[in-house]
Amino acid sequence: MATDAGGPEAPTAPPPRHARPGPPAAGVAANPPRIADVIGSTVVPQIVVGTPSPTVEPTTIGPDYRALPYRPDLLVDGWSTPALTMRGASQRGHLHRYNGAPRQDDFAVHDLPDGRLVVVVADGVSGAKQSHIGASTAVRQAAEWLCSNLTGTSATDLDWTALIKTTSWALTERAQALLGLAEPDPLGAEQLLATTLVCGVVEPAGPSALRAYVIGVGDSSVWLLSAGRFIGLLGGKVDDEGGLSSSAVSGLPRVPTDAAPVVVDVGADDVLLMGTDGIGDPLGTGDGGVGNLLRSLLTRPAPPSLIEFAHAVDFSRETFDDDRTLVAVWPRRPVPPPVSVPRPDPPSGLQGLP
Repeated sequence: MATDAGGPEAPTAPPPRHARPGPPAAGVAANPPRIADVIGSTVVPQIVVGTPSPTVEPTTIGPDYRALPYRPDLLVDGWSTPALTMRGASQRGHLHRYNGAPRQDDFAVHDLPDGRLVVVVADGVSGAKQSHIGASTAVRQAAEWLCSNLTGTSATDLDWTALIKTTSWALTERAQALLGLAEPDPLGAEQLLATTLVCGVVEPAGPSALRAYVIGVGDSSVWLLSAGRFIGLLGGKVDDEGGLSSSAVSGLPRVPTDAAPVVVDVGADDVLLMGTDGIGDPLGTGDGGVGNLLRSLLTRPAPPSLIEFAHAVDFSRETFDDDRTLVAVWPRRPVPPPVSVPRPDPPSGLQGLP
């Protein structure tokens, strides 16, 4: 009810409950976006050791190779358990990226319920027509055999000869299926699917300590990085009488006469490494540039990230253009405090989140 001047104001109707707000004032944006800072570079140049290999844009897999199952150019994995930290990477070399051959290396890593770790690495022999399939077949079979037979069994009691023989037979059966043969043909399997193989069982051995049991067929290698030295445990190229390394590789399905594992203790500051000759050949004794690269990567207070690890494995060095696979295992280390990263001043016209 209206009143005379000077009296109480007349009541007004309340605004509608769902009334839309009015338009913003001229020159004022409605709900201006708040843009987060971007820290770090999106350009990551390839690491170069000495003289680089030619730059190559990867090509697709050529028609001479079976394209299925799908085989990526790069495979990366990594994680930690209460006892250990693992990083692994397998990548196609510059030559295969150029000529359309698939990545002939492969690896698998499995964390068992009792805290032990199974690591398998394979390198398909270049002279075998479909060795990438051989490497994957060997990795899958060996990993399945180890995971199954380690249940309730110590690594010292494993029948390591049976591991090698069953993996060899899996290659023969796979070749029989691929070639459509009525009977198994071990020689045909070697010509089609020959591959190296390295297997390891890693178990906790006390605070910040591990024990590893490793076995291999062919020239793929196992090293212990300890006190800055790369100590070869098995594998690697065999020198001839003149001191030259031979490129001839004897791998599965051939079965060696000696299938006893090498046992090594991995201390708190050590790193167990399992890899193919794409790593072993440029690494050599570990005293050159590749050794310096891997030392700086692997002996930091905290293990590298997955991307840092894969980036280092993909280094460029002239004449070393083979596929590369490397798996690294550390005793679990305390996590260092995070390093603060300075926040850059936002570019003109951008507003960072608080």
